[in-house]
Amino acid sequence: MGKTLDKVGLSLILLLLSFLLFYRLTGSVLTSVFAALLLLAVIILFLAVIHPRAPKDKLSKRNFIRYVLLNGNAALKDIVKQALAEGYDIKDAGEHSVLTAGDERVLIYYAFKFGSLSEEDVAKSYRIAQKEGCSVIYALTSHLDRKALAVAEYIPQRFTVVNSTTLYKYLSKRNLIPKKEALPRKSGKALGFFRSALKRDHAKYYIWAGLTTALLALFTPITTFYIVFSFINLALATATMVLSERSEGKDRLFKE
Repeated sequence: MGKTLDKVGLSLILLLLSFLLFYRLTGSVLTSVFAALLLLAVIILFLAVIHPRAPKDKLSKRNFIRYVLLNGNAALKDIVKQALAEGYDIKDAGEHSVLTAGDERVLIYYAFKFGSLSEEDVAKSYRIAQKEGCSVIYALTSHLDRKALAVAEYIPQRFTVVNSTTLYKYLSKRNLIPKKEALPRKSGKALGFFRSALKRDHAKYYIWAGLTTALLALFTPITTFYIVFSFINLALATATMVLSERSEGKDRLFKE
């Protein structure tokens, strides 16, 4: 729901900015509205082409990452082995995999975790690659610490990071993304949405949005519009700070 809200917000901002731009150029409200809607439609179509949606019965990319993080790299290893088994000779190397591609031996290093691919991960993959006689390392990860790439410059193996987007597309083409049933979600989406929207950490975003819209009200002819949205954002910031403190950590076991 949060991701959907972000998309709606971005679309509305783009629509408003496009309308203001075209209105300044043409002076016609009708023409500006039509041009803004057309531009938004073109951008959405372009994004749909370069980022195709996941099949409805499969996990989305974000939920696929959650699935791997919850079930561990062993689950990812099984899926990747299915994808590579047909074209390569692949074997286990402890928690990781080694495959033979022509004259090269390649280490597949599984590093999906809540943290980033670290310098220690590079060092571990190097030690495994040395032991297995691998000249290439592919690190599969959901997050990357740029410091890790600096360490990779000092190892003899060719070190390549495969991010979650690339991996998801690769597995999706081979129909290996788990079905949605593999990661069931608790009920109460509406309540979850409001809890997410009113998290204490989000207060700063509402405050910043309120301040920027208030400043814009000083420099634009549609003052009332920005003043109203500024008050809405500041009201949300206040509600976020008050409600989060009252409800944080409260459950049946720790009710007052």
